[in-house]
Amino acid sequence: MNKFPIKVTYGILATIELARQDRSIPLQAKIIAQRQGIPSRFIEQILQHLKQAGIIRSLRGAQGGYTLAQHPNQISLADLVNSMNGWATEPLLQQGHANGHSESRQAHNVLLSNIWQQVQEAEQAVLRGISLQKLVEQYQTLETQRCVMYHI
Repeated sequence: MNKFPIKVTYGILATIELARQDRSIPLQAKIIAQRQGIPSRFIEQILQHLKQAGIIRSLRGAQGGYTLAQHPNQISLADLVNSMNGWATEPLLQQGHANGHSESRQAHNVLLSNIWQQVQEAEQAVLRGISLQKLVEQYQTLETQRCVMYHI
């Protein structure tokens, strides 16, 4: 139904890369971008969003970079999506216009807005049920399968 905007996808990939790393060793933005195929022009902006949301930390200096602020089990996919402002909060409905059918249109909007809100709540529940740790495990499984396919 909904598809994540590219900045949300890049944010998820960046956090997967950080979750695969030892949390005591910061990763530089350019390394995250290279490993995950994130364009360098986006990586700093994405990392800034994640930092402002408290999902990652930055460390300055020659050995600086980024680390996760919490264990991957404590970060949900909903946290990531919402932190990147990638979640639609407005119903995908047009508001009623000033015409002869405004009362009827308003009734339809209320009816459909309630349904859209239920859909959004269900989607958020699914996203909250998926931890960054689960994503990392799935990512590693896919990487292993891809490597096996290259060897055939």
